[in-house]
Amino acid sequence: MKRRTFLAAALAAASGVRAAEKEGARQAAMTPTSTSERIQEEPRSIPIVQDCDVCVLGGSCTGVFAAVRAAQMGARVALVEKQNAFGGVAASGLVNIWHKLYSNDGKEQIIGGLTHEVIQRLAKIRAVTSHGNGKGNFTLNTDELKIELDRLVIENKITPYLHTFYAAPQMEAGRVTAVFIENKNGRQAIRAKVFVDATGDGDLAKDAGLPFEIRNGLQPPTMCAEISGLPGSIFKLIREHREEFGLAPDQGWGADVPGSPGVRMCAYTHVFGTVASDATQLTAAEIEGRRQIRAYMDIARKYGGENNHPCLLDLASHIGVRETRSFTANYKLTEKDVLSCKRFPDAIANGTYHIDVHDPKTGKFKFKEPEGDFYQIPLGAMVSDKAPNVVLAGRMISTDRGAFGGIRVMVNLNQTGEAAGVTASLAASGATPVSQVDAESVRKSLSKLGAVIV
Repeated sequence: MKRRTFLAAALAAASGVRAAEKEGARQAAMTPTSTSERIQEEPRSIPIVQDCDVCVLGGSCTGVFAAVRAAQMGARVALVEKQNAFGGVAASGLVNIWHKLYSNDGKEQIIGGLTHEVIQRLAKIRAVTSHGNGKGNFTLNTDELKIELDRLVIENKITPYLHTFYAAPQMEAGRVTAVFIENKNGRQAIRAKVFVDATGDGDLAKDAGLPFEIRNGLQPPTMCAEISGLPGSIFKLIREHREEFGLAPDQGWGADVPGSPGVRMCAYTHVFGTVASDATQLTAAEIEGRRQIRAYMDIARKYGGENNHPCLLDLASHIGVRETRSFTANYKLTEKDVLSCKRFPDAIANGTYHIDVHDPKTGKFKFKEPEGDFYQIPLGAMVSDKAPNVVLAGRMISTDRGAFGGIRVMVNLNQTGEAAGVTASLAASGATPVSQVDAESVRKSLSKLGAVIV
């Protein structure tokens, strides 16, 4: 072998070893050390930072709307959010689509309330695009949404806690008497009469002992980004070159960002096999999601043509989680209820979004269309006799898989937040278990506050 050939082969071999070592180190870093050892934490006295009527855990739009409605009902309210801003998947996750507010026949507005109010606020500053002459979907500037949610919180005299994690409940006789939180000020407690769990994963509900399941084949999460300069053929390019860049067969979608010509919100891939309520899997999914974004941008750079100059403008600060824990409440909403557009005497929300289940292995969208003008979500899917002072709001409410595929979008879950806030306030003021709050009183209060109640 010639010296030059030998050196080239040796360098290639060394490079391969180094790459393998780096990959091994990366995998090791992402795999927690398994140990059966325990350490004992010393007992300590925890300061009560707030004593209030209603404490809302989770500051998505669902959680903010719960806090706002509780405050408007006269309650003293605390709102706890782990991120640096309110808005959840819409703001921190960059998902900028709110679906239509009208019935399928286009004749009746079925969603109003705070969803409609926020859209009107954003319209004043050209931060929302309305499709279908106001009867279709809306695309949002989700950074502007963060500011509007701040304003709602302050205007309604809600006490906000950002950069704050829920840690555990204090329980007495089956009731949650306080929650422990952690932030820059250390460990503190918030004491309240009633709690709204809008954490998405149902962290408080789980700790309070409410039964739940994590279904097999969860809908996989997606890391979103705002990118300019991607070629129009990007989906075709991903399909053709995905193997070269370590991407699985997949399906995605995207939307324009209002006021930013040429910028797209990209939800092009999934992180398969993830249970995002598990801390280790969530960490791995966040990193893998960002790698996927780099991968399809590299595909665009290599195969998108000479005039292609993709630029990554914003990465979601939290992966978009679709499904984790599903809780059992006094009523479980079913796929049949949604498809048949069943009416409920305790209905607190209306929706039209079709059943949309993302395949856990391929990412493909599996659609089923409702047979009527709109379906409903009952209050019974949000309250349980087993949790006397906890109201569920958001994606962990009681449904089967099919029903969840329809109700999980933001315009639907926003309404569950409003209903949770009203229910919590009524329960706090009347010292009543949440499951015994009169549903008609909830409906009448929501209607007076501007929600569409049918």
